[in-house]
Amino acid sequence: MTDSWGLQGKRILITGAGSGIGAATARLAGGDGAEVTVVDLPSDEARAVADEIGGQFVPCDVRDPDEWTNLAGSLDGLDIAVLNAGVIFRTPEELEAVADDPGTWDLDNYNRAVDVNINGVAFGIRALAPVLEGSGGGAITATASLAGLIPWSPDPVYSMTKWAVVGLVRASATPLGDKNITINAICPGGVATPMTGITDGSVPAYMADPAHIGRAHLGAATSGETGRAIKAVGGRPHEAHEFNRVSGAMAGPG
Repeated sequence: MTDSWGLQGKRILITGAGSGIGAATARLAGGDGAEVTVVDLPSDEARAVADEIGGQFVPCDVRDPDEWTNLAGSLDGLDIAVLNAGVIFRTPEELEAVADDPGTWDLDNYNRAVDVNINGVAFGIRALAPVLEGSGGGAITATASLAGLIPWSPDPVYSMTKWAVVGLVRASATPLGDKNITINAICPGGVATPMTGITDGSVPAYMADPAHIGRAHLGAATSGETGRAIKAVGGRPHEAHEFNRVSGAMAGPG
């Protein structure tokens, strides 16, 4: 199978691109001819990914709106933004050892998860939407999770942050559409990355290869569709989630 989404000459920015899903997406995009901006906290790994694909590395803490403003101002233009940076709340070891106990939540970890997983997406949209609009339009994708579509009781805080991403994406589709920008959420199940404790490059049978998620990002970004949540589960084709309809009278705040 040839991985191609017609990205030759397209300008694509990917956060959390130093490892895992972000690095896999960067390699796929670079292999398809895109000009890739690798965004992550300063690290040799992120620089190595950029060097490998002939892209550029730009350090940015996605929790900081000022750093986002500086990053956006450094771009000559942009066609696709993949807002992928994310962190866990409970470690894989904690998930295996003990059930979640809300009475013992670590508030530093809580704030970090909210800042990276929610604010990192919201601040990215805020900073990059004008750049995409100035380029004639484009696409945004954000990494959510199946935990953003179901109540994932082993880690309610992580689940909360990913529900927030899905809601933000769906609600932003209309105003961004007015700017000729599509936006979609990618919802992986388990993925073999350092975040899930897989550091040797192996892919257990119950997990997905990071490239499977990268293909979902690039497929959604070039689909022309918007406001969707794409389920990306190992061993299964990518699939848009079907949400229940809510009557107009109940859809607004209240």
